[in-house]
Amino acid sequence: MKQSDGKPRDIHLTLCLTHDCNLRCRYCYGGCKDRRHMSMDTGRQAIALALPRTSKRLHLVFFGGEPMLRWRTLVALTHHAVDLAGESGIEVCPSVTTNGTLVTRARARWLAERAFVTAVSCDGNAAAHDANRVDAEGNGSHARTVAGIRTALDAGLRVRVILVLDPGNVALLPESVAALQDLGVRDFVINPNWSAAWEDGALRGAWERAYEQLGELYVEAWRKGAPLWVSSIDTKIASHIKGGYLDSERCDLGRRDLVVAPSGNLYPCDRMVGEDRDGRWVIGHVTTGADASKVGCVAGPARTLPAECLTCAIAKRCRNRCACANLAMTGALSEPSDTLCFHEQLSIRVADDAAERLFAEGNEAFIRRHYRSTV
Repeated sequence: MKQSDGKPRDIHLTLCLTHDCNLRCRYCYGGCKDRRHMSMDTGRQAIALALPRTSKRLHLVFFGGEPMLRWRTLVALTHHAVDLAGESGIEVCPSVTTNGTLVTRARARWLAERAFVTAVSCDGNAAAHDANRVDAEGNGSHARTVAGIRTALDAGLRVRVILVLDPGNVALLPESVAALQDLGVRDFVINPNWSAAWEDGALRGAWERAYEQLGELYVEAWRKGAPLWVSSIDTKIASHIKGGYLDSERCDLGRRDLVVAPSGNLYPCDRMVGEDRDGRWVIGHVTTGADASKVGCVAGPARTLPAECLTCAIAKRCRNRCACANLAMTGALSEPSDTLCFHEQLSIRVADDAAERLFAEGNEAFIRRHYRSTV
């Protein structure tokens, strides 16, 4: 949504503070880990570049590598953004994406005092998580990540768990979500590892059963008065109510939001930063801003979808325009894969089933969240 001055109300600025990380997750799209960090000067330039692009809110996202390895930089840039935004009447909404292993009580309190959303990468129970999320010595990180989640929750932080779904842990999804529920987590982003091979029929069967059981967990949580937010369910319910995804919810690819590498290079999506050694996806630099022609070269093709997608019955509710998912699966920004098609149809079916049941039961809390105008 834009204001009368033509500026979007909300802008996301993602600062990748470092290429370094204390873990070596096997499916990480960030490439090799090394000690290239964002300088304070680069961070300030990025904030100065982003603020004039919004009329209302700046969503300041700290990313990595592992951003908590650069804690002092994170703190300083948060203060700088708040001070600079305040001069223009812009609200700063901060968040950090972390593996959770470096969350301390003092850090959690500081984040909570500033209303940070803390996205913790955790794949569920120990078996699911440690299958891929290991440290440099190959040791699992589950215990350390769970300790960080507990510390964050104890501090009153809003914790969002990012759960990467992989062929090695997909069957464990329901029990993984249940285990995280027991910790007190209520907010889940389910991110399939699009780079993995999902074509096997038995594997897809396991994926289907896992999502169906996740739908049951979702319904039961609402019935018990301890509701969940699950990306693969709630976003699909919302897409039905709105008649499809809004343009502002579609893949942005640098037209509005910015991702900044430690070098100061600008990217259209955090998944495209990688090791920041491949210039194909660079759309500018903090010192010069985004190059409109380069943005167009990336964003333009991503909006051109195959004819079968345009005529599909679920086209308006499908993530077929997620350029990075398409790139990972087919090598082309505008070419969704059969796996994405399978995932989207499955997600919509599970979401619609859950919504229909809760609506039919008259679950007031669920109806208030999703169907406010009907209450």
